[in-house]
Amino acid sequence: MRMSPAAVARLGLVLALVAASAAHAAYDPTDPAQKAEYDHALDVGSQAYDYGVPLMSMDRVYRGSISVNVPDGRGAGPVNEFSTFRKLADAKDRYAVGPNNDTLYSDAWLDMSRGPVVVHLDPSPKRFRYLEFLSPYEENFANVGSSAKALKGTDFLVTPPGWNGHVPAGDRRIRSPYDRAWVVGRTFVRDSSDLAGAKKVARTFRITPRPRPPKHKDTTVEHATTPGTQPGEDPLTFFDALNVQLARFRPPAADQPILDTIKELGIGPGLSKVSTSTTLSDAQKAGLAAAVTGAEDRLKARFANLLLSGFDKHNGWLVFTAGGHYGTDYATRALIDRFGFGSPTPDIAIYPLAATDRNRAPLTGAKRYVVHFDTKDAHPPARDFWSLTIYGTDLFFVPNPINRYLLNDRSNLVRNADGSLDIYVQPDAPASARQKRNWLPSPQPDAADPGFRLIVRLYGLSDPVLKGIEDGSGWEPPTILPCGDDGKTSAGVACAT
Repeated sequence: MRMSPAAVARLGLVLALVAASAAHAAYDPTDPAQKAEYDHALDVGSQAYDYGVPLMSMDRVYRGSISVNVPDGRGAGPVNEFSTFRKLADAKDRYAVGPNNDTLYSDAWLDMSRGPVVVHLDPSPKRFRYLEFLSPYEENFANVGSSAKALKGTDFLVTPPGWNGHVPAGDRRIRSPYDRAWVVGRTFVRDSSDLAGAKKVARTFRITPRPRPPKHKDTTVEHATTPGTQPGEDPLTFFDALNVQLARFRPPAADQPILDTIKELGIGPGLSKVSTSTTLSDAQKAGLAAAVTGAEDRLKARFANLLLSGFDKHNGWLVFTAGGHYGTDYATRALIDRFGFGSPTPDIAIYPLAATDRNRAPLTGAKRYVVHFDTKDAHPPARDFWSLTIYGTDLFFVPNPINRYLLNDRSNLVRNADGSLDIYVQPDAPASARQKRNWLPSPQPDAADPGFRLIVRLYGLSDPVLKGIEDGSGWEPPTILPCGDDGKTSAGVACAT
């Protein structure tokens, strides 16, 4: 019997809960004292999970990415070497959530344990490209390239903490907070026919010197997972691994309050394994285990609450303007880790996201929609480019007959006579050739999961425009209108025929 991805996920959660229950069966929830210990551990463990999951995600991607001898054309490669994707993502790709088909990715993991490295890119004034530098905590510490606020130049000396050597003439120094960093490169692509031009620019991304990469048996990316999150695993091993990572990458001084809080339950830099602790009670271990197994539901609930709280201000969309710089806002950082891993800083781009229509009903392939840009908002104020992309509820592309996953400012869109813009989101193609140009295929209604998400990408926003979007006084994302039986939306906008 074949199981849907959703059913497999539910089964995995059940198995994990069963494993956690078996491991901590001595906990008696009917005992008030034990229940109090459990509740406190669940609260502290949830805080610890939010705080630590970005660190764990970065380690997972790092281990999977560097497990090859040569760049594989899918983002994996030895340390200190770029791996540029050979093609744009499609429905088969599962490299990272929310794939972006406006740009060609080039990823590299910097290892500065032996000293600084130089990151090089050639001048390319005619094509947008930039490099985003992220710490192991998913904090952005530099941007290089075309964006207005990014560092300009061609050679950048990236130095580890404590380095006080000579910066060669012509190099610009970038101080990395750790001896490991992830560089995410993005090079503008007009469409699939423009891949050769994008690759030519991306091939100018270079890193020197390159330490000799470790030897591996083959060039197959290893399946790296986060400890404690797989079916049958003890969820407490998540905290075991987190303790190791916190020791490897010492937290910033500003994190001391959260470290003091979680330390009482054995979580912190270099502390012993939580899973084998003899000082924690069964009730405390059960609470910590529940913090891990319940994390996905907590994050989804937080996402839904944020969407609803800003629904009216942002025309039904969730707008984040804190990407890359989180400070001590660990809850937002954990949310971005789950729903927008590797998101750029807002001066580079923002990604408004919608999960419901204007009536607050979940988006589904069982309905037809018109995504309507009013006349004043039909030309998004992005200096570089913009797009509207569709994803499944897991934020990966969903198969469709024409392999179309987005429409953008390079698409041959048809605008209305008053300058407004209608994009038709529905499973089947419109009969009208004119409307078909504005068609964004949604999942089929009989799919295992017909739900979907929409993301607007806006690259290159000025500070005033960004402020207006953030406070709801400026440009707003399009209105998502469900179609009625009469072939129109409740606002009178005609649906696709």
